[in-house]
Amino acid sequence: MKKKIAVFASGWGDEYFREVVYGVSEAAKKENIDTFAFVNFSIRGLDNLLNRCEFNLFTLPDLRDFDGVILMANSFNLPRELDYFSEKIKEYGIPTVSIEYEFENVPYLVSDNYSGMHDLAEHIVGHHGARNILYIGGPEEHPENADRLRALQDVASEHGFQVPERNIKYGDWARKSAMRLTEEWLSENEGLPDAILCANDVMAMGVCEQLESMHYDVPKDVLVTGYDCLKAGRDYRPSISSVGHAWEKMGDMALHMLVKSINGEMPENVVLPTTFIPGRSCGCSSKGYYESTSYLEIRSRGKEIDGLEADSYFRHIYLAVQKADNAEDLSDGLSELFERENLMVGKDFMLCLDPEFFNIEEEDMNLYVEGYSEKVVVIGSIKDGKARPRTVMERNKALFHMSEENKEPKLYICAPVLSDLRTYGFAVMTGDLCVACDNQFYIWTRHMSQYLEQVRRNITISDLTRKLTKLSVTDVLTGVYNRAGCEQMAYPVLEEWRSRGGIGIVMLVDVDKMKLINDRYGHESGDLALRTVAAVLKAGLPEDWIVSRFGGDEFFVGGRLHGPNLNFNMLRDSLESNLEREIKKRGIEFPLTISIGCAQVNREDTMEIEKYLQIADEDMYEIKQAHHKALEEQQ
Repeated sequence: MKKKIAVFASGWGDEYFREVVYGVSEAAKKENIDTFAFVNFSIRGLDNLLNRCEFNLFTLPDLRDFDGVILMANSFNLPRELDYFSEKIKEYGIPTVSIEYEFENVPYLVSDNYSGMHDLAEHIVGHHGARNILYIGGPEEHPENADRLRALQDVASEHGFQVPERNIKYGDWARKSAMRLTEEWLSENEGLPDAILCANDVMAMGVCEQLESMHYDVPKDVLVTGYDCLKAGRDYRPSISSVGHAWEKMGDMALHMLVKSINGEMPENVVLPTTFIPGRSCGCSSKGYYESTSYLEIRSRGKEIDGLEADSYFRHIYLAVQKADNAEDLSDGLSELFERENLMVGKDFMLCLDPEFFNIEEEDMNLYVEGYSEKVVVIGSIKDGKARPRTVMERNKALFHMSEENKEPKLYICAPVLSDLRTYGFAVMTGDLCVACDNQFYIWTRHMSQYLEQVRRNITISDLTRKLTKLSVTDVLTGVYNRAGCEQMAYPVLEEWRSRGGIGIVMLVDVDKMKLINDRYGHESGDLALRTVAAVLKAGLPEDWIVSRFGGDEFFVGGRLHGPNLNFNMLRDSLESNLEREIKKRGIEFPLTISIGCAQVNREDTMEIEKYLQIADEDMYEIKQAHHKALEEQQ
């Protein structure tokens, strides 16, 4: 029987995520283990609803459903993410391995951030002779940033100088923060530093971009280095001098450590070396380094997706769902598209939405920020490239549905689908890791979320249209159809019923002595009389019958007789008895009776609807005359 493990990560470090998860999943397949990678896109430093919804994905699975857990904890952006797993791991005692972060009593693997950065700094200081060095790092409290800065400071000390505090700037790992910090430092100091050492490649590329905008040349005017040895950094011009990790190897080792833990052994912690790799941004060549460092080789995870291809794909998704305003249309549109074109979602895919997604409330208050519904609507599902019908499943069953169907172990990627305010649901796809390259996975989740927002707008418009239509055909006082509604709804339905066969009934119901009620007891009593009669008609007739206020004190009723024991006389007696009970229930003290006329509609009849109304009206008139006479005798 296959085992299941869960991997939790932020998807922002796309190449890091891809390589580690690839290493984990490939090793897991050899052990007959399914890998579920839960990937969110929380943003560091923001405590808002969007971040809470992103974090919510990590609460989707019950950790006890897995044999073990791998945490790519250094990618987490929110304290609540670390706190959540610390609490759950301790509570459940589930076998866990942490990558690049040290949890208490949890085996971990970490990169030796110090040694690789020490070699890089030694190259910049010893080989290039740099002394005036600007360091642009990640968050000050981040342990990886601290190790890299410490390595630089130690190299400077070994060469008899220090990096002054004014030359140490803390960013957030992002390109824009590095650009801003570079500009700030240059405005505060005269001239350029000898070198700018950055805590990752993304910031190094931002520094190069900022320097170029200010007409400085890298590396002629200033040396620039990064960290992580990303493909984007190697492809950059100039290529970024950097430090490489053994990420795929790290994933492989993490899986084997976890298997040991699952089997009751206590694996030893692992520290993996990092390697300095020069590039053109420090004026050197990297020739020979990649060949000698096999674990830095970029392997193809599938067909690469270019920008135009992705843009066309997203346009097709939009066209498939742009007019959908209900679950059926959305499911049909996505299923047809993904069966024809599964560029990013793979051959096995499920989009699972909260049932309340299709019910619109103000500010989406019926949707979740924390937690998920017990059941989900499975939309746009495909299996082996073939569309499957929309269905409703238990949430946990949906999460593991594809895994239970597949005999061979696979990688499944789970992503959140959300608005800026609420959780819509989640997607599960088989793992073609090329979608995790160049942030395409993030782009996919955001596009899908935006398209679903369009569907929500369509639902809102459709609901408003239905409400406006209902208002236009509804009698405000009684809540039943008005005469226009009767003509639009009842007449066509009666024609349809007659064409299908069976016996139909047209009834006209008139409130007796309505003018007397208004004159003697007031118009409020008259309104009460009409509302009471309407309520009796709606409650006492079959559900598919149509009730309409046809005139001032007259109601139209139409429907089919169901069952051999139901006839017009039975209906009339039942309605009159129900009215008597309702009068007592409401404490009505004025006389209130109704006269009911009837016309029978048979399949073989060729009369127009107006003729049936005339027959019912004549029948009602005779009964009304008798009721009026009886009321006069009582008075």
